[in-house]
Amino acid sequence: MIVDLSNIKSGFSDKLRAITFYIAINNLKSKNKSKVFFIYEKKTKECPFRFIDYCEIKNIKIIKLKKKKISNLKLNSYNTEIKLNNVVANNPYKKIDNIALFKEWQNSYKKILPGKEIRKKIKNNKLSRNFIGLHLRTTDRTLNFRNILNIQFKDAIFNFQLDFFEKNIAKILEKNSKLRNVYIASDSKDIKENIIKILKKKKFKVYYNNSVYKKRFRETSGKDFLIDFFSLLQSKIILSTVGAGVTQSICLIKKIKIINWNNQLNRFILIRVMALIIILLKKLKNKFNSINND
Repeated sequence: MIVDLSNIKSGFSDKLRAITFYIAINNLKSKNKSKVFFIYEKKTKECPFRFIDYCEIKNIKIIKLKKKKISNLKLNSYNTEIKLNNVVANNPYKKIDNIALFKEWQNSYKKILPGKEIRKKIKNNKLSRNFIGLHLRTTDRTLNFRNILNIQFKDAIFNFQLDFFEKNIAKILEKNSKLRNVYIASDSKDIKENIIKILKKKKFKVYYNNSVYKKRFRETSGKDFLIDFFSLLQSKIILSTVGAGVTQSICLIKKIKIINWNNQLNRFILIRVMALIIILLKKLKNKFNSINND
C-alpha cells in the first residue's frame, strides 16, 4: 500500500490519524491486503521528525520512499480529525461500510509501536511498574490573559494557570491519585526542572527522560518526544495540563484514564468557560461568513 503523508503539515498526532486511517482501510479490504506499506513522509516545522524513522506498525513492513508516489487517499491536516464525516469524505471504497471503517480507524491505533531505538531507551530508564504520567504541554499552548480574545485552540492554557499548576503540583497529584511514582513528559526544560525539584522535596519518586532541549518552536527532538510518548503509554493514569492530540492518541492505543487539568472543576473554571465561549463564537462567525460568501 502506498502511504502519502506529505500533506500532513501539522503535528505528530495528525500523522498518526492519517497512518491509522490507512491501516484501517487495509484491514477492511476484502482482497489484496497489504503486508508492506510504502511510506512517503517529510519533516515539517510542526513535526520536525519522521514517523518512519522511529516507529513501527504491527505485522506491517515499512519501506521508506524517497520520491512521492500516487495514493488513492488524499489526506491532509484538515480532514484527518477522527470524525464520521471525515470517514465518509475519505473512504475510497464503496464496499467498505463507513461505520465499520470509523470503528476500525480507532482500533487501528493499537498497531502503532515504538521502534527498536525508542524501546531500548525506555528500557534503560527503568520505569516503575505503577506510576502516574505527567504530561506538560506548554511552549505553544500558553497564552497571556490580556490576549484572551486571540485564543484559537481548546487546549490553550493561560500563563497564570500554568504558574498555579507548577507551584501546587504535589497537591494536584495527591488529589487525583495515591501513586507516588511520577513520570514527567514536558516540552519545556524550565518547567520540567522546577516540577522535579518540587516533587522530590515532597518525597515523590520521579522518572524522566534526559531530553535535549533547543530554543525553537518544538524544544524537544523527535526521539525525545517519542520516548516521552511511549513512556506515558506505560502509566496507570495520565494527568495533563491541557490534553490535546498526544493524550487522545495514547488513549486510543491503550485505554488509560486521562485527566485534563484544564477542564477540571477548580478556581479557574469560569475563565475556562469564557475561553470556550470565545472559541465557539469565533467558529460560528467563520461559519456565518462562509455561508454568506457562498
